Amino acid sequence: MMDLFQESNGAPVYLVNDHQHYDDQGAGTDSDTFISEVSSDRTTSTLSSQEAANYFLELHGFAYTTDKNLPLIYPTDSLCERLHVILNMIIRLCQKGKNVPPPAEELLQSGGLDGRGARVLDLVTKGGVWAHEMADTYPRAEFVSLDVKPLVALIPHARIRFEVYDLYAGIAEPDASFDIVHQTKDWNFLLREAHRVLKPGGLLVIGEIPPQSYEANDPSMMLHSSPRRVEAIKLLRAVHASQGIDIDAWDDMSARLEPTHPHWFSDSHSTSHGFYDISLQTYIVPNGPWTTDQDQEQRTIGTLSKVLFENVWKMLLPMLQITGMTKSDAQAFVDRLLEEVGDARYRSCAKYKVWCARKI
Repeated sequence: MMDLFQESNGAPVYLVNDHQHYDDQGAGTDSDTFISEVSSDRTTSTLSSQEAANYFLELHGFAYTTDKNLPLIYPTDSLCERLHVILNMIIRLCQKGKNVPPPAEELLQSGGLDGRGARVLDLVTKGGVWAHEMADTYPRAEFVSLDVKPLVALIPHARIRFEVYDLYAGIAEPDASFDIVHQTKDWNFLLREAHRVLKPGGLLVIGEIPPQSYEANDPSMMLHSSPRRVEAIKLLRAVHASQGIDIDAWDDMSARLEPTHPHWFSDSHSTSHGFYDISLQTYIVPNGPWTTDQDQEQRTIGTLSKVLFENVWKMLLPMLQITGMTKSDAQAFVDRLLEEVGDARYRSCAKYKVWCARKI
């Protein structure tokens, strides 16, 4: 079994797209799918150690990305990337072993909209796990995987082009060039960009675990029985909002995908707006492997999510200091929170939400 917490000795290699030499006409064919979470060599260059350092800053002894569009919530380190692997496992288990929901699976298996192989845009790369698993699973598909930072060593793949640039300045891909887009701060802008690069009828997939918890015995109710966790989530959402993160998007994403939503009309250059065939699938993610009322799949998800969430809460320490809390008070807050999280009497669950929609 792979030890996700074993340090790697591999030297990182960073690839970054060169916009000054971007050739729109030679960029490739239309995209069938745009997948958001945001592939390797149109015009790329290797970043030096000094250049890579420009993507990060240090706060309270922890490294963060310098991208103004990303909140200073979780540090950027090797542990964070290992947790992304665990998160990918949880998502796959929720979707019956698949990395994508059924509409995307069907489109990929059929070879995209034209049957010649789908072109998929992945936002964002993170550790590259999703892109590699997808490329291995769907040999007819090609992938472009974007990120705003060169975070880890990315293993080359013949059908993945990895790129690093400021995607909030615009996705450097031609109009109608993807079959699928797998899609964090300016949601409305990214939705319009996803719409632009998708082919007509192309599929948008958005997967997200919003920072919210629910009662384990009634997931329709917001969490109230775990007071420290409720306090931590409230603080987390407040920090998101204070840094400009659009936290309302998780509640009204379906409405934003509709062609009548006002944000589509802020782009006067667009001749088409929005999506159709919009669907939302919600999966319950328990916070632990409880001994009763769970099938084996839910227990496995709970085991993984316990590791994930415990480490996520530990990462709150620097964030609390960024908000003005002293180090000792921040440590005491996290310690009290972890004490409650580790107590099996306090059960809760999160929700993994997946939106699918086709471009008009």
